[in-house]
Amino acid sequence: MSASGSAPLLAAIAATALLAACQRQAAPTPTAEAPKPATAAAPTAKPAAAPAATDPAALQAAVEATMKQQYGDSFDAAQGCWKFSARFEQGGSEDYCMRAGRPEVVDLQGERRLYLAAHNVPDAEGYLYGHASSGLMGAFVLGPDGRGGWTLLAGDRQLTSGSSGYCGCDDAQLVRIGARTMAWKFASGGVWQGIVVSSYSLVAPVGDKVRDLSQIPEVAEDDQDHEYAIEIDGSDLAKPFFPLRVTQRPQQPGKGKETVQVVEFDPIKQVYALPEAK
Repeated sequence: MSASGSAPLLAAIAATALLAACQRQAAPTPTAEAPKPATAAAPTAKPAAAPAATDPAALQAAVEATMKQQYGDSFDAAQGCWKFSARFEQGGSEDYCMRAGRPEVVDLQGERRLYLAAHNVPDAEGYLYGHASSGLMGAFVLGPDGRGGWTLLAGDRQLTSGSSGYCGCDDAQLVRIGARTMAWKFASGGVWQGIVVSSYSLVAPVGDKVRDLSQIPEVAEDDQDHEYAIEIDGSDLAKPFFPLRVTQRPQQPGKGKETVQVVEFDPIKQVYALPEAK
Protein backbone atom coordinates (compact mmCIF):
# COMPACT_ATOMS: atom_id res chain seq x y z
CA MET A 1 0.00 0.00 0.00
CA SER A 2 1.31 3.46 -0.86
CA ALA A 3 1.94 6.11 1.70
CA SER A 4 -0.89 8.17 0.25
CA GLY A 5 -3.32 5.21 0.52
CA SER A 6 -2.44 4.39 4.14
CA ALA A 7 -2.93 7.92 5.48
CA PRO A 8 -6.75 7.68 5.83
CA LEU A 9 -6.42 4.34 7.62
CA LEU A 10 -3.85 5.62 10.09
CA ALA A 11 -6.00 8.64 10.79
CA ALA A 12 -9.02 6.41 11.56
CA ILE A 13 -6.99 4.21 13.94
CA ALA A 14 -5.67 7.27 15.74
CA ALA A 15 -9.16 8.72 16.08
CA THR A 16 -10.47 5.42 17.52
CA ALA A 17 -7.65 5.27 20.10
CA LEU A 18 -8.25 8.89 21.13
CA LEU A 19 -11.99 8.24 21.61
CA ALA A 20 -11.33 5.19 23.81
CA ALA A 21 -8.91 7.21 25.94
CA CYS A 22 -11.52 9.93 26.45
CA GLN A 23 -14.13 7.35 27.45
CA ARG A 24 -11.73 5.85 30.04
CA GLN A 25 -11.11 9.28 31.54
CA ALA A 26 -14.85 10.12 31.64
CA ALA A 27 -15.85 6.89 33.39
CA PRO A 28 -16.99 7.70 36.98
CA THR A 29 -14.80 6.44 39.80
CA PRO A 30 -16.68 3.76 41.78
CA THR A 31 -17.53 4.91 45.35
CA ALA A 32 -18.10 2.77 48.45
CA GLU A 33 -21.76 2.17 49.27
CA ALA A 34 -22.94 4.45 52.06
CA PRO A 35 -23.32 2.50 55.31
CA LYS A 36 -26.87 1.73 56.26
CA PRO A 37 -28.04 3.17 59.55
CA ALA A 38 -27.66 0.65 62.31
CA THR A 39 -30.89 -0.89 63.49
CA ALA A 40 -31.39 -0.39 67.23
CA ALA A 41 -31.28 -3.67 69.06
CA ALA A 42 -34.54 -4.64 70.67
CA PRO A 43 -34.32 -4.24 74.45
CA THR A 44 -33.94 -7.52 76.26
CA ALA A 45 -36.82 -7.97 78.65
CA LYS A 46 -35.77 -8.96 82.16
CA PRO A 47 -37.45 -12.09 83.35
CA ALA A 48 -40.04 -11.45 86.01
CA ALA A 49 -38.96 -12.37 89.51
CA ALA A 50 -40.24 -15.81 90.35
CA PRO A 51 -42.91 -15.76 93.06
CA ALA A 52 -42.03 -17.73 96.15
CA ALA A 53 -43.47 -21.21 96.00
CA THR A 54 -46.25 -21.98 98.47
CA ASP A 55 -46.68 -25.70 97.96
CA PRO A 56 -46.21 -27.79 101.14
CA ALA A 57 -42.78 -29.07 100.12
CA ALA A 58 -41.45 -25.55 99.46
CA LEU A 59 -42.84 -24.20 102.74
CA GLN A 60 -41.34 -27.11 104.67
CA ALA A 61 -37.96 -26.43 103.03
CA ALA A 62 -38.23 -22.77 104.09
CA VAL A 63 -39.06 -23.81 107.66
CA GLU A 64 -36.12 -26.19 107.92
CA ALA A 65 -33.70 -23.68 106.39
CA THR A 66 -34.83 -20.94 108.79
CA MET A 67 -34.64 -23.15 111.88
CA LYS A 68 -31.18 -24.37 110.92
CA GLN A 69 -30.03 -20.81 110.24
CA GLN A 70 -31.31 -19.61 113.63
CA TYR A 71 -30.62 -22.59 115.89
CA GLY A 72 -27.77 -24.39 114.17
CA ASP A 73 -27.34 -27.92 112.89
CA SER A 74 -28.57 -29.53 116.10
CA PHE A 75 -31.90 -31.12 115.25
CA ASP A 76 -33.08 -33.71 117.77
CA ALA A 77 -35.01 -36.10 115.54
CA ALA A 78 -36.34 -38.11 118.48
CA GLN A 79 -38.10 -35.08 119.98
CA GLY A 80 -38.63 -33.09 116.80
CA CYS A 81 -36.89 -29.91 117.96
CA TRP A 82 -33.61 -27.99 117.67
CA LYS A 83 -31.27 -27.91 120.67
CA PHE A 84 -30.39 -24.33 121.54
CA SER A 85 -28.52 -22.65 124.38
CA ALA A 86 -29.98 -19.18 124.94
CA ARG A 87 -27.78 -16.52 126.51
CA PHE A 88 -29.41 -13.54 128.16
CA GLU A 89 -28.35 -9.91 128.44
CA GLN A 90 -28.77 -9.93 132.19
CA GLY A 91 -26.41 -12.87 132.39
CA GLY A 92 -26.75 -16.61 132.49
CA SER A 93 -27.96 -19.10 129.93
CA GLU A 94 -30.58 -21.81 129.56
CA ASP A 95 -30.91 -24.81 127.29
CA TYR A 96 -34.04 -25.21 125.20
CA CYS A 97 -35.33 -27.45 122.45
CA MET A 98 -37.10 -25.31 119.83
CA ARG A 99 -39.93 -26.69 117.72
CA ALA A 100 -41.22 -25.01 114.58
CA GLY A 101 -44.90 -24.22 114.28
CA ARG A 102 -47.00 -24.28 111.13
CA PRO A 103 -45.90 -21.69 108.54
CA GLU A 104 -48.59 -19.25 107.41
CA VAL A 105 -48.55 -17.30 104.13
CA VAL A 106 -50.31 -13.93 104.16
CA ASP A 107 -50.91 -11.31 101.43
CA LEU A 108 -51.23 -7.71 102.65
CA GLN A 109 -51.57 -4.83 100.19
CA GLY A 110 -49.85 -6.78 97.43
CA GLU A 111 -47.00 -8.05 99.62
CA ARG A 112 -46.69 -11.76 100.30
CA ARG A 113 -45.11 -12.82 103.58
CA LEU A 114 -44.43 -16.12 105.30
CA TYR A 115 -44.84 -16.07 109.08
CA LEU A 116 -43.13 -18.76 111.14
CA ALA A 117 -43.24 -19.08 114.92
CA ALA A 118 -41.23 -21.50 117.05
CA HIS A 119 -41.53 -22.40 120.71
CA ASN A 120 -39.53 -24.40 123.17
CA VAL A 121 -40.82 -27.79 124.28
CA PRO A 122 -41.12 -27.41 128.07
CA ASP A 123 -41.34 -31.12 128.80
CA ALA A 124 -38.63 -32.27 126.36
CA GLU A 125 -36.57 -35.09 127.78
CA GLY A 126 -33.32 -33.85 129.28
CA TYR A 127 -34.53 -30.27 129.87
CA LEU A 128 -35.45 -29.11 133.36
CA TYR A 129 -36.74 -25.66 134.36
CA GLY A 130 -37.23 -23.87 137.63
CA HIS A 131 -40.25 -21.72 138.34
CA ALA A 132 -38.33 -18.56 137.43
CA SER A 133 -37.19 -19.94 134.07
CA SER A 134 -39.01 -18.26 131.21
CA GLY A 135 -40.19 -20.02 128.11
CA LEU A 136 -38.76 -19.12 124.72
CA MET A 137 -40.35 -18.08 121.42
CA GLY A 138 -38.83 -17.64 117.99
CA ALA A 139 -40.65 -15.39 115.52
CA PHE A 140 -39.65 -14.98 111.88
CA VAL A 141 -41.07 -13.12 108.86
CA LEU A 142 -39.89 -14.11 105.38
CA GLY A 143 -40.43 -12.60 101.94
CA PRO A 144 -39.92 -13.85 98.37
CA ASP A 145 -36.26 -13.99 97.33
CA GLY A 146 -37.03 -13.53 93.60
CA ARG A 147 -35.84 -17.05 92.76
CA GLY A 148 -38.86 -18.99 93.87
CA GLY A 149 -37.77 -19.29 97.49
CA TRP A 150 -38.00 -17.34 100.74
CA THR A 151 -35.57 -15.05 102.58
CA LEU A 152 -35.63 -13.74 106.15
CA LEU A 153 -36.84 -10.13 106.52
CA ALA A 154 -37.28 -9.85 110.29
CA GLY A 155 -36.91 -12.14 113.25
CA ASP A 156 -35.86 -12.90 116.79
CA ARG A 157 -34.87 -16.37 117.90
CA GLN A 158 -35.23 -15.91 121.67
CA LEU A 159 -38.18 -13.86 122.89
CA THR A 160 -38.82 -14.67 126.55
CA SER A 161 -42.24 -15.06 128.16
CA GLY A 162 -44.01 -17.15 130.76
CA SER A 163 -42.50 -19.19 133.57
CA SER A 164 -41.39 -22.74 134.43
CA GLY A 165 -39.99 -23.07 130.93
CA TYR A 166 -43.41 -22.56 129.31
CA CYS A 167 -43.82 -19.54 127.02
CA GLY A 168 -47.58 -19.80 126.44
CA CYS A 169 -46.84 -19.19 122.78
CA ASP A 170 -47.31 -22.70 121.43
CA ASP A 171 -50.92 -21.85 120.53
CA ALA A 172 -50.29 -18.24 119.42
CA GLN A 173 -52.78 -16.92 116.87
CA LEU A 174 -51.62 -14.89 113.89
CA VAL A 175 -53.86 -11.80 113.74
CA ARG A 176 -53.90 -8.58 111.76
CA ILE A 177 -53.16 -5.49 113.87
CA GLY A 178 -52.56 -2.91 111.13
CA ALA A 179 -52.82 -2.15 107.43
CA ARG A 180 -49.55 -3.98 106.73
CA THR A 181 -48.84 -5.69 110.05
CA MET A 182 -49.61 -9.13 111.43
CA ALA A 183 -48.86 -10.21 114.98
CA TRP A 184 -48.82 -13.39 117.03
CA LYS A 185 -51.30 -13.02 119.89
CA PHE A 186 -51.11 -15.10 123.08
CA ALA A 187 -51.10 -14.77 126.86
CA SER A 188 -48.51 -16.01 129.33
CA GLY A 189 -47.52 -15.62 132.95
CA GLY A 190 -47.23 -17.52 136.20
CA VAL A 191 -48.17 -17.75 139.85
CA TRP A 192 -45.89 -16.42 142.57
CA GLN A 193 -46.89 -17.05 146.21
CA GLY A 194 -50.52 -17.28 145.22
CA ILE A 195 -50.43 -14.10 143.11
CA VAL A 196 -51.38 -14.59 139.46
CA VAL A 197 -49.58 -12.41 136.96
CA SER A 198 -50.40 -12.82 133.26
CA SER A 199 -50.15 -10.55 130.24
CA TYR A 200 -51.01 -10.45 126.56
CA SER A 201 -48.37 -10.49 123.87
CA LEU A 202 -48.65 -9.09 120.33
CA VAL A 203 -45.42 -10.14 118.67
CA ALA A 204 -44.94 -8.31 115.37
CA PRO A 205 -42.19 -7.20 112.96
CA VAL A 206 -40.85 -3.68 113.35
CA GLY A 207 -38.29 -3.00 110.62
CA ASP A 208 -35.90 -5.96 110.57
CA LYS A 209 -36.66 -6.84 114.20
CA VAL A 210 -39.55 -8.58 115.91
CA ARG A 211 -40.94 -7.17 119.14
CA ASP A 212 -43.72 -7.66 121.65
CA LEU A 213 -45.93 -4.60 121.19
CA SER A 214 -48.27 -5.25 124.11
CA GLN A 215 -48.18 -4.31 127.78
CA ILE A 216 -51.85 -5.14 128.33
CA PRO A 217 -52.38 -7.42 131.36
CA GLU A 218 -54.63 -10.43 131.45
CA VAL A 219 -54.45 -10.45 135.25
CA ALA A 220 -52.51 -7.64 136.93
CA GLU A 221 -50.35 -8.23 140.00
CA ASP A 222 -51.98 -5.35 141.90
CA ASP A 223 -55.56 -6.28 140.95
CA GLN A 224 -56.43 -9.93 141.52
CA ASP A 225 -60.18 -9.24 141.43
CA HIS A 226 -60.37 -8.48 137.69
CA GLU A 227 -59.27 -9.92 134.41
CA TYR A 228 -58.85 -8.25 131.02
CA ALA A 229 -59.79 -9.31 127.50
CA ILE A 230 -58.59 -7.65 124.31
CA GLU A 231 -60.29 -7.32 120.94
CA ILE A 232 -58.65 -5.85 117.84
CA ASP A 233 -60.75 -3.19 116.14
CA GLY A 234 -60.06 -3.60 112.42
CA SER A 235 -62.92 -1.42 111.23
CA ASP A 236 -60.49 0.97 109.51
CA LEU A 237 -58.16 -1.21 107.48
CA ALA A 238 -56.12 1.79 106.33
CA LYS A 239 -54.74 2.54 109.81
CA PRO A 240 -51.07 1.58 110.32
CA PHE A 241 -52.02 0.08 113.71
CA PHE A 242 -55.55 -0.78 114.74
CA PRO A 243 -56.86 0.23 118.18
CA LEU A 244 -57.65 -2.35 120.84
CA ARG A 245 -60.89 -2.63 122.78
CA VAL A 246 -59.86 -3.68 126.28
CA THR A 247 -62.59 -5.07 128.55
CA GLN A 248 -62.08 -5.28 132.29
CA ARG A 249 -64.44 -7.67 134.04
CA PRO A 250 -64.65 -9.03 137.59
CA GLN A 251 -63.17 -12.47 138.24
CA GLN A 252 -66.35 -13.44 140.06
CA PRO A 253 -69.72 -12.67 138.43
CA GLY A 254 -71.78 -10.10 140.32
CA LYS A 255 -68.74 -8.59 142.05
CA GLY A 256 -68.57 -5.52 139.84
CA LYS A 257 -69.27 -4.10 136.39
CA GLU A 258 -67.52 -4.54 133.09
CA THR A 259 -65.70 -1.52 131.70
CA VAL A 260 -64.42 -1.04 128.16
CA GLN A 261 -61.75 1.35 126.98
CA VAL A 262 -60.10 1.92 123.63
CA VAL A 263 -56.31 1.69 123.61
CA GLU A 264 -54.43 3.21 120.68
CA PHE A 265 -50.94 2.16 119.64
CA ASP A 266 -48.25 4.52 120.90
CA PRO A 267 -45.96 5.09 117.87
CA ILE A 268 -43.24 6.70 120.00
CA LYS A 269 -42.95 3.96 122.60
CA GLN A 270 -44.13 1.37 120.04
CA VAL A 271 -46.47 -0.30 122.47
CA TYR A 272 -50.10 -0.82 123.42
CA ALA A 273 -50.55 -0.01 127.12
CA LEU A 274 -53.32 0.94 129.51
CA PRO A 275 -53.12 4.66 130.37
CA GLU A 276 -51.91 4.05 133.91
CA ALA A 277 -49.26 1.62 132.69
CA LYS A 278 -47.60 3.92 130.11
